[in-house]
Amino acid sequence: MNRRSVDRPTRGSPGAHPRRNHVDMMRRGLPRARHVAVWLAACSTLLTACASSPPPSTQDPLQGATSRSTLPPNVGPADCQPPSPQSRIDLGIETQAASDGGEIWALFDTEPPLRSGTDLTVWWRMAGRQALELVLVGAGDREVPVADPQPDPSLGWSRPGDQWKSTISFPQPGCWRISATRDSEHGDIWVQVG
Repeated sequence: MNRRSVDRPTRGSPGAHPRRNHVDMMRRGLPRARHVAVWLAACSTLLTACASSPPPSTQDPLQGATSRSTLPPNVGPADCQPPSPQSRIDLGIETQAASDGGEIWALFDTEPPLRSGTDLTVWWRMAGRQALELVLVGAGDREVPVADPQPDPSLGWSRPGDQWKSTISFPQPGCWRISATRDSEHGDIWVQVG
C-alpha cells in the first residue's frame, strides 16, 4: 500500500487533530496580535505625553522660586525707587551695586532696556576668596537662584576685584533685585525689566 494514498484528515476537517488546529490558528493570529499590541502601545504613549504637560499659559513664570531667610538684607535703595544707576559703555550696560563694604560692579552684555525671558550674560567684578553667589529676588520676595557664576578673566573690563561671568534670565517683567555675595561682602543691584 502506497503511503500517499492513505486518507489523512486535512486541517479543518472533522478528523483533524485538535491540537494541530489550535497551533495553526495561533500562528495565523500572532502577526495580527503583534500589530494590535504595537498600535495600543503607541496610542498609550501619545495620550500620556499629551496629558502630562499643562498648557503654557497656566505656568507660573516664578515656578521653582523660593523664599529663604538666609539672604542678606538689602543694601541701598529698595524696590527700584530708584533703580541702580546704569551707564552705557562699549561693552554693554554697566552698574555699580550698593554694597556694605567693597566695590561690586556688574556689566550686562546687552542693549537697554533689560528684557525678561532671555538669557543675559552678566560680568561681575568683586574682590574675595570664595565663589560668587547670585540670587534674583522678584515680586513678593520670591527668589530665583542663578546658575553658578564662573571666574572668567577674558573680558577686557577694568574695575576692581576678580572677574566672574554669569547667565541670568529674569522670568517676568518688573522690578528685580540682584543680590551678590562673596565671602562677607554683599551688595544689591535693582533693575527694571521689561
